[in-house]
Parts: sequence; structure tokens; C-alpha cells
Amino acid sequence: MVFEKNSNKKVIVVGAGFSGMACAIKLLEAGYSNVTVYEKNANVGGTWETNKYPGLTCDVPAMSYTYSFERSPEFSRQYPAWQEIRAYCRNVSAKYDLNSYIQFNKEVAEADFLDNKWHIKTTDGESDIADVVIMATGVLRNLNYPDIPGMGDFAGDLVHTGKWDESLNLKGKRVGVIGNGATCTQLVPAIIDEVASLELFQRTAHWVAPFIGGNPDVSESQRQALRDDPQRMQDTANRMLKSIEKMVDGILVDTTGQTTANLKQQCMDRLGEIKDPDLRAKLTPDYKPGCKRFIWSETFYPAMQKENAHLVTEGIESIEPKGIRTADGKLHEMDVLILATGYRMHDYMRPMKIRGEAGVLLDDVWDDGEFALRGVAIPEFPNMFMIMGPNSPLTNFSVIEVAEWQIGYFMPLIEQILSGEFLSVQASAEATKIFNDKLIASMPDTIWASGCNSYYLDKNGNPNVWPDTVASYRESMKTADMKEFVVRWEDRESKVS
Repeated sequence: MVFEKNSNKKVIVVGAGFSGMACAIKLLEAGYSNVTVYEKNANVGGTWETNKYPGLTCDVPAMSYTYSFERSPEFSRQYPAWQEIRAYCRNVSAKYDLNSYIQFNKEVAEADFLDNKWHIKTTDGESDIADVVIMATGVLRNLNYPDIPGMGDFAGDLVHTGKWDESLNLKGKRVGVIGNGATCTQLVPAIIDEVASLELFQRTAHWVAPFIGGNPDVSESQRQALRDDPQRMQDTANRMLKSIEKMVDGILVDTTGQTTANLKQQCMDRLGEIKDPDLRAKLTPDYKPGCKRFIWSETFYPAMQKENAHLVTEGIESIEPKGIRTADGKLHEMDVLILATGYRMHDYMRPMKIRGEAGVLLDDVWDDGEFALRGVAIPEFPNMFMIMGPNSPLTNFSVIEVAEWQIGYFMPLIEQILSGEFLSVQASAEATKIFNDKLIASMPDTIWASGCNSYYLDKNGNPNVWPDTVASYRESMKTADMKEFVVRWEDRESKVS
């Protein structure tokens, strides 16, 4: 049976980052124009709109960090600076006229499912109603501030990298940096020659590998050749993605351990270039490579060997007006304190208050840990889909590819709602439990459960990522198994058999 598109039915997309933009594009391409996107920022791009700290670059080859339907060669380097990723987002938005559907500076505060509709309220008090809601809020949403006594007592400039103050003057300043993940390894080399001194407070060392293929410039003639041959550009991006996929799979499921061994050797070779044996030892991790997200950098170790760079491994006891007091009693005085402490990865849509059937609050449903069916749907929350939800692949693979797979998975369900075939559809509680029980059971055998403390782990210590190959997740996203959903028609509901 063919169902007509119902222009009266509406879709609300929350977020205009890569995922939300892709949702809007696919809905418009399918002929649904009654779409509103709510974006808390002043422009598209999500994390690439909010982040602008010195040294910020894309750590996935840029051509593969684009939509499969909108590849672009307009990047000056293989791993370009943030401005070029932001420009790509804005160019895509302009090409597809997305700004006509986006309400900027509008943050959703509440979403309630009442009478088979989603009732939305924004933080400025406005409201809206939709038949379907897509949560494309991303995981790099809420800043993570460390719980350190005296955080508010510091008398100097304090800034989080995710909320960078571009007017901040670091020249000749004594700078402290807390956090040594991917952000830190980009930030430190970018500011080390400007500051008088830099103290990096390290809790855990990270495995730092050289960029895959280096980070060469891409000449104008190379870019023009790709513009002239779109198929070549697509093939190049696909090869890049295949290379990353092979690496990710090798870390996770390669029983020979060869991939991990090769990556570890590359990291050890770089560590071997550090002349000071004490510094080298402090920067050498004591856990298996891949347990935390791999970091790529050509410049971090050279920066940390400069005379004005100092690595501090003593634990932080408190923050005082003049600086940081470490557990050995020493006060590290500084003018500027930078928090490179990332995001609360397991917040997902929080602090939004989302109420599903019978007013059930998502915060209560997730009180014992976040879960979803295949990362996109939650029982008791009909006609709501999410992108990059719990147990989505979140390692070094391109999240844009994963988002496209997820959109392709739930779009047929949305079309059946908008066409009038379904009144509502939601994940089956039974299917969701079976799915998540299998995931949890498989986690102890993964690299993420091998003994380190990473942002992959939820509050129960369970890795909240996909525990199998990239290909297995891609395959699972091809077609929704309707036996895993509960469908409601006008006067009845059923698990589809």
C-alpha cells in the first residue's frame, strides 16, 4: 500500500550539528517540508560551532569527515583546523536552505508526549507541537567541570576549552592546564610558544600516535582534480573510512593482536624520542592501547619537551586564589587556568526533561544507566528517535557515517508515522532488554573493559559503546526489524510479527 505524505504532520529535530542537519536534509529530500529544527547556538555545526580553542583540528581525515552525499575537497590539509569544518557545515546548510527550517538560539527545555503528539517547550518559554521528535543533540553537549574543591576561588582567568574566550591573552602568562586527552594534545602545542610557563596536570597518560598518513597540505591543484572528478573524491573518502574501520576493528576484535601491537609500537617509537627518561616514563600509559580513545598528534611530545613546559602528576588537592595545590603540598601559582576536561558524554539529551507515555520521565528510566534499542529508540517514548544514543559506535570512526546509518534505519518508521499508517511506534521493552543484555554480556571481552577509566564507561562501569565490528553495526542498521517495535494504530496496538 502506498501512503500519501501528510503535510499536516510535523517533525521537530533537536540540534543542528552534523546529525541534525542530515536529518533535516533527508526529511526534505523525502518530501516532508513541515520540519522545524531547534538549535541552541547561533549557527549550524554543533560542537564545531561552539569549540574554537587554539589548535583545534579534526582528527579524522577531513574528506571522510563529510556526508556521503556531500563530499568536499575544500580542505587545506588532511586533518584541517576547526574553521574549515565549520565552513563546510555552513556551506552545506546554505546549499540545502536549512536555515529556513532552523530556529537558532532556541534550546529545548522540555518534551512531553501527550495525546500522540510531542509538546515542546524552549528555555525562553515558547512551545511547539510535533508528531515526531528526533533528538540530534550529540554527545559533546554539556561541559565537564572537574569536581575539585575551591574551583570558584581562583583569582585569575579560568576558561573551559569548550567555551573558549577568544579575547583571552596568554602572552607571557603562567598557565595551568587540567586534562590531557585529545583536547590537551591539540591545545598545548598551539600555545606553548606564547606563554611564559605551562604546567599540565595529568591524571592518566594517554597513548598518542602519529596521524594516519601524516598531515600533509592539500594543494589547490589536488583539490581541483577532486572537484573535476566527484567519483574519485568519493573513492578517496571511502578508502580513508575503510582504513579507519580496519584499525578500529583490529583494536577491538583482532584476536591476533597485530593491529594493537603495531599501533603501540608507533606510540612507543614516538615516546622514545623524548630525551628526558623521567618525562618519558610519566607520559607512558600503564593500560592497553585502545582502552581509551586513541589520540593523534605530531606535536604534543615536542611541545612537552620545551623548557617552559612542565608535567605535573601529583594529584590535585584543591584550587586556591593563586593557583593549584597538589597532594604533595606544593602551590602551583598561575595567571590562567584552562580546563581541558571535555564533556559529560553520558548526558545525551540532558538537562532536557523528556516525558513519554503516562508521563514517565527519561531521567527516571535512565536512573540505573543509559540504554536504547540499537542506539536510536527507547521503550515508553513513542515517535521519538535519537542519533548517537547509548551503545552507538563512538571510537575513532567517523560519527557522521554512523549518524547516516541511524537516520537510514529509522526514516522508514518516521515515514509510516507521517503517512498515517502508524499512529505511533516505539521500541519494545522486551527487545530492548534482550539487545542490551547481549551487549553487557559481551563487554568483558572488549578492550574497553581491560582496566582503564575512560569516558566510554557509564556510572556502572559498563562501556556504553558498540562491542563488535563497525561492519556488524552497519549491517544491523540496514533495516529495522519490526518485531523489535510496538506499533499503535488508531484503536489498537501490537508487536508487529
